[in-house]
Amino acid sequence: MAFKYATQTTAETNIVRPQTAPSFKALFETSFESPVVLDDKTKAATFIPSSFRVFIRNDQNVDTASAIIFDIDQKLGYGYDDDMIALEEVEDALLDLGLEHFIYTSHSHTLLAPRFRIVIAASRPYYPSEHISVRAAVLEQLDEFLGGRLLKVVDQCWKTLSQCYYVYTAHPDRKQFAISFYNPGAPADIDEYKLHQSTYGVETEYRPGAPRKATGLTGTRGRSYELNRILGGMITSSTEEEIAKRLFEIDNTLHAGNEYFRDQQYPRNRPRAGESNEAAAWRSCQLFTKSHINSLKRKARKPINTTIVVKQSESREAMPTHDAMIKIKSAKVGNTKTGAETVLMELQVMSGEHAGRHLWHRLYGAGSHEVAIKISDSIKTKIAKATKLEIPSIQDITKAYDMPILARIKHKPGTNGFPAQNEIGDIHLN
Repeated sequence: MAFKYATQTTAETNIVRPQTAPSFKALFETSFESPVVLDDKTKAATFIPSSFRVFIRNDQNVDTASAIIFDIDQKLGYGYDDDMIALEEVEDALLDLGLEHFIYTSHSHTLLAPRFRIVIAASRPYYPSEHISVRAAVLEQLDEFLGGRLLKVVDQCWKTLSQCYYVYTAHPDRKQFAISFYNPGAPADIDEYKLHQSTYGVETEYRPGAPRKATGLTGTRGRSYELNRILGGMITSSTEEEIAKRLFEIDNTLHAGNEYFRDQQYPRNRPRAGESNEAAAWRSCQLFTKSHINSLKRKARKPINTTIVVKQSESREAMPTHDAMIKIKSAKVGNTKTGAETVLMELQVMSGEHAGRHLWHRLYGAGSHEVAIKISDSIKTKIAKATKLEIPSIQDITKAYDMPILARIKHKPGTNGFPAQNEIGDIHLN
């Protein structure tokens, strides 16, 4: 589908020139694949993803808009340094949503304060009367994947239909940090987004704490979603470096041949000049770890209720992920069908609204997969630290019967016809 838009020689003029690209991808390849290097960005041309009835730029003269665009303007020292959104996080979300898009850095972009624009293809040209509700709906859906952070850093110019944007430019001192990329997909369905009748961000400028959808598809094939679950289980008992090393090891083992941090469809994973593939993958893992830790910390503002409550279980349904006091009621020591050592722990929740509920968690020993052994050994070691007991093997977990432990209880979605269940995500030590 032909893509209609307009350009200006500079932002200082209101005179627009109508342009047409053969397709959304062609627009990217023609104007946004390589940066224009300039000291002064005001000398750069601008573009408007709209067509005009009269070639003077204002909202009244817009005929239709042809894309959805958001300008991400992040600054250090404004009270949300830990909320910084990386380009790759936005790309992950857009890939999950299956939307055709391109992203390019702005003239003032730095590694510490990423500044960039998100341009999303539209299924059809949409009219001025539609643009606020459509863009608000896209913003809302995208922000669900970003923990409510996008609304905090998106420039409010998205509400202005005739807003002009600088083309892909880079300052000479920062040109090595400039990046742009295109990903195919389906255009945003304008009629579908209209049905949402969203007003997200129209009156407010920030909504904290929006949860990320647990679709299981995050980062393609569920790889980053699973890694994020593991990270969430380690956050209160491990350092950032320890978490990054663990995620890197798990990715290299469980996803061998299809590693998330080596998948170069994500620009974050691509080697920079003079950087090896191994170094690029490790850098990507460190960035992933840092950004997800910061996101989880923002969501963990509510204090944990550790008051012990003794009551009977009132439900057998799987609990949502939460933190609570638990105790080990029993532990069945045995072997798997292949002869591997195993211990099935029965645990009971001792605090909070789910007090009395039961969950089960299996530990694996000699003869099991090495990753399963390491995960089990980590849980066993942390139980030992939390209870101040000597627990040299998984069979010795019986020493910890009936001792209260603060833990992350993790919700595990059901798959292949099996119901959802709970397991220990981590044992909190601090």
